[in-house]
Amino acid sequence: MWWSVLELPSIKGLQALAALKKADSLSHAAVLLGATRSALSHRIAELERQLGVTLIRQAGRRAVLTDDAQALLLVMGDALDRIEAAIEPLRRRRQQLRISTVATFASHWLLPRLPDWQTRHPHIDLLISTSTRPVDLTAEDFDCALRHGLGKWEGLASTLLFRETLVPVGRPDVSDISKASMLIRARSRFRDWLRWWRACGLPGNPPTRGVIVETRAQAMDAVLAGAGITMMDEAYIKPYVAAGRLRTLGETIFLAEGYYLVVPDARRQPSEAVKLFKAWLLDQAAAH
Repeated sequence: MWWSVLELPSIKGLQALAALKKADSLSHAAVLLGATRSALSHRIAELERQLGVTLIRQAGRRAVLTDDAQALLLVMGDALDRIEAAIEPLRRRRQQLRISTVATFASHWLLPRLPDWQTRHPHIDLLISTSTRPVDLTAEDFDCALRHGLGKWEGLASTLLFRETLVPVGRPDVSDISKASMLIRARSRFRDWLRWWRACGLPGNPPTRGVIVETRAQAMDAVLAGAGITMMDEAYIKPYVAAGRLRTLGETIFLAEGYYLVVPDARRQPSEAVKLFKAWLLDQAAAH
């Protein structure tokens, strides 16, 4: 069986021809494409060489399309637009980083630091998605994730940003911890109070009065509103303590868990954007 390879014409030449059809002159068409008149003429001349036909002719002082050019553009229809529509997402992806994380980490650690990222890397946009479930980085459309855990996930490469801590916090006007304290607990972190209580060697059990919310981000909002006290990671509360909006109500303990940057398949080379994001995260974590 014989196979023939068709040499496709220049996309830039076809774009130049389409622009000339829309415009009233080579100069105007060049402006539409952001090129010089000379470059536009060269692209069309190269397309003529490839196709072996004349595509433009002079009508007085104007360049107009020949019948062959008109027929070519008619058959092409919106093909150039469809090609551009297919390529644009790939072009954008080179300048975007798709990140999965949890709401509390995003709200109270990552987002407040974004102005620094934007200053350092204005050409890379971050697309941040929050979820309470660990996304499948091998199957879902994410470049990386920021996860909480022990750092061991099958098929993923993980980099520790910082260890997790626990410290009780409340507004400056709340009393010290007592049996009358109103605890704000996150459903996803229900045992945090007991873990801290045992680690500090306190007698008995933590207070039982309180409110249960879905996430630690909601717990933080409730505490800031004066609804009670909560257990939080020290990394999340530093700006609020510095601003006098919160105060710590006990010692800080370190946990075995931490926050990690994870990327798909340790054998696969990460993109340049992921490398830059990793370096930036480590820099931020060192200063957190």
